[in-house]
Amino acid sequence: MPGAMPPPEHLASLNAAPPASWRPSHARYWVIVFAVALAIIQYIDRVCISQAAPLISRDLSLNKWQMGWVFSGFTLAYALFEIPAGYLGDRIGPRKVLLRIVLWWSFFTVATGWMWNWASLLVTRFLFGAGRGGGVSEPDQAFHRWLPLHERTRAQGVMWMSARLGGAFTPGLVFLCLRYVTWRTAFLLFGVLGVVWAVLFFWWYRDDPRASQHVNSAEAALLPVEADPGHQFRAAVEAAVHLAHRLVLVRPVFCVQLQLYFFITWFPTYLLEARHFEIGQGSLMAACRCCWRVRFPLCRLGLPDLEPALG
Repeated sequence: MPGAMPPPEHLASLNAAPPASWRPSHARYWVIVFAVALAIIQYIDRVCISQAAPLISRDLSLNKWQMGWVFSGFTLAYALFEIPAGYLGDRIGPRKVLLRIVLWWSFFTVATGWMWNWASLLVTRFLFGAGRGGGVSEPDQAFHRWLPLHERTRAQGVMWMSARLGGAFTPGLVFLCLRYVTWRTAFLLFGVLGVVWAVLFFWWYRDDPRASQHVNSAEAALLPVEADPGHQFRAAVEAAVHLAHRLVLVRPVFCVQLQLYFFITWFPTYLLEARHFEIGQGSLMAACRCCWRVRFPLCRLGLPDLEPALG
């Protein structure tokens, strides 16, 4: 309109795009990326021995009883050291603890390829399991520090789906490796993956996200305020005591894990020796089994409001 007055200056400023410093950065999502990569790597390092078990048993002259103890040694140590590692993460933060965990298990993944008899293999896999303890709880601790409450459930779903997908392609990956290298060299290659992850994670991650140069003030305002580590531990103990009814969750988890351990330990040997499958066919069967388990974490992606209700 001719002669119209220009809009007041303060109204024009309201329509302008906000400065970049007002918009939250997205550095927190890199924590999910690191957790996804870790979930895949730890599943590879954990499951690869089941695919190589027939070759290991042949080269080290192991019977089924001895190989069963090798599998059980890892599981026993893993269970014993899970809580101490989680407590250590509460005290000193997941940055140092995850560095120790991943370097430890990566070393003993590589060391598995150096073993010469049953006793050495049993000790190595026990120590591998001891170092592996905390590999599940520490990413949770990182999510607690870096993600708002409403984003944690989906992050958990993505991480656990990635772990199952890692389990799905691990049999095929091991099969391809074993076509070109020995099982001893394969363990070396798998162990290097964890070392690379540990170096990158320690360089980028900070226990306090506000101390990271990648987090701006707008994103920092979205993140939870970290509680005192001692208070966190006491709160966790009190919750476990006063909410003992949650122990009903132990039964279905126990049943799921019971059948899972057969598939990530003896299943390839069973297909090879009892069903006379080729190693490649057995790898495909094992991969299909892990793909079917992806449905459980997928459910978590669609239920983000369940966590506040459960506490």
